[in-house]
Amino acid sequence: MRFMPPFTSSQPVGHRPKSPAICAAGLGALFSLLAVASAVAQEKEQTTTTSGKLSLESDFSFGLVGNSNFRQRSEEGKASAWDMGARDVVSFQAHEGFLLRFGLEFHRYNFDVPTTLNLPSKLQESNLVVGADLQLGDAWIVRVEAQPGYYGGNTELRTSNFDCPIVLGASYFASSDLQFVVGLSVDPQRKYPVLPGIGFRYQYNSNWVFDFILPQPRIEYNLDKSILLYVGGDLQGSTFRVNSEFGDNHGVPKLNDAWVDYTQVRVGVGASWKIRPSLTLEVEAGIVPIQEFDFHRADIRASATEIPPYGGVVLKAAF
Repeated sequence: MRFMPPFTSSQPVGHRPKSPAICAAGLGALFSLLAVASAVAQEKEQTTTTSGKLSLESDFSFGLVGNSNFRQRSEEGKASAWDMGARDVVSFQAHEGFLLRFGLEFHRYNFDVPTTLNLPSKLQESNLVVGADLQLGDAWIVRVEAQPGYYGGNTELRTSNFDCPIVLGASYFASSDLQFVVGLSVDPQRKYPVLPGIGFRYQYNSNWVFDFILPQPRIEYNLDKSILLYVGGDLQGSTFRVNSEFGDNHGVPKLNDAWVDYTQVRVGVGASWKIRPSLTLEVEAGIVPIQEFDFHRADIRASATEIPPYGGVVLKAAF
């Protein structure tokens, strides 16, 4: 399961509390070796819907990470990275309190790696998004989501690269301003196949929001109706299978067809501009304190020993 970029849901599920509420989903995955990923909450004014309503969430992201020294056993070398991703999810209000979700997701990481390290030059995923939201009473929303698809180190489509991470999550609305989220991530190919997570989101007033729901915990300040400033983190990565010749090409046969957990943790500041009600642009910059490739079944790991800068941009649309 990739834990970056997060998915959002602007489509309400049936009845909401009378004051503005927040849509949320489940969480799970790794933070460093044990990171937690989750869905990101989004404020929503509307409190009722009718069956048959459709909505679309669309995200596009691009990021650059500077050079950093990596150590793999006794070897060292410099590596930089860039990534791009897209996610499009259609939601269908089957009836009050029940929302069906279906979509496509793509993410690719490219690495400029030295020959001294046994690391992939690219990792990518292309998967479906299949799930549902269920509202239980006025205070609980439950999400179940599967992400079946291709998780590999090249563009060759093979059945051995198939994986199906699953996310289960529940959101509890203590009030219109305070939300708690708990969840579970399941991925049989990951080093830790089952991982729990917990978080909360608190809107202090009309300007300040304390959003401590991973994978993007933030402290936000609304400068005005269209500009939002924030400081926080971003957890990225997933589990991928490299190709059948990868180990032979690097002189380490046990890395042929190996699964690798890639983890990247970003910390920085950013600004979000609501270009129009349905379109938002985010720009951010900061540092990457954690980067790691973990071939956990082969007991080979490469970790960054330096902290490089990064920059990123995200374009979000909701209809």
